[in-house]
Amino acid sequence: MRAVARQQYDSVSVPPFTLFFHPTDPLPYLNYAIPDETPGDAAALAETLSRLKAEFVRRGRRPRFEFVGAVFPALADALEASGFEIEARPQLMVATPDARRDAPPVAGLAVETLSSASPLDAFSEFLLVQRRAFGLARPAAVSEKDARWLRDGLGAGLCFVGRMRREAVAVSMFLDPQDGLTELVGIGTLEPHRRRGLAAALTRAALDAAFARGVCVAFLSAADARAGRVYEAAGFAPFGNTVFAVAKDA
Repeated sequence: MRAVARQQYDSVSVPPFTLFFHPTDPLPYLNYAIPDETPGDAAALAETLSRLKAEFVRRGRRPRFEFVGAVFPALADALEASGFEIEARPQLMVATPDARRDAPPVAGLAVETLSSASPLDAFSEFLLVQRRAFGLARPAAVSEKDARWLRDGLGAGLCFVGRMRREAVAVSMFLDPQDGLTELVGIGTLEPHRRRGLAAALTRAALDAAFARGVCVAFLSAADARAGRVYEAAGFAPFGNTVFAVAKDA
């Protein structure tokens, strides 16, 4: 997670944390800190968090954390005691090639693959569908800079666009693999096309392509139990939780 974030974002070290900032987009999910090691005592943590918050505010971002709960088991409580609130505890899920499951076919679905060599307007369309699926932004919020940032940071990762009657209605992607690991992110379907198996099909497309590139373990964070069931159908299994925490006073 840290290695890929360093490829995509501007990074700032505030030990024992590294802060990652999107160069242009203030969207909270694109700006966050990841711990590098366990924080010290309460006094040291308070001083560090003060510097961390100042850096986020200086950049016009809301202070926020993302981390794997089992790696830093005491951090969530420490952040809550320091003025943060737990935004979510998504289920962390993993998949391996031997757990592969075939997603049921979706009649009329065509899946397009985007690589770092694909045209820029294809990434603009991808981001538009993704943001509409998550209700995050108006179409005007997808700029050429946003599309270029996604393409330039993709590395050996791939994006996938699901089309029904040529209309782009669902997306998925996996990030640049590191040491046989990759993360699937941004899996979404436009509201009128949900509950038709598109999410499972796009997840399966991303998994198959990742395993074909030598990935040994793929992981993702499932927002809720319903999403978890979709990913289980594609071959994922529960493996703990990630933790999202955000500052209350920002």
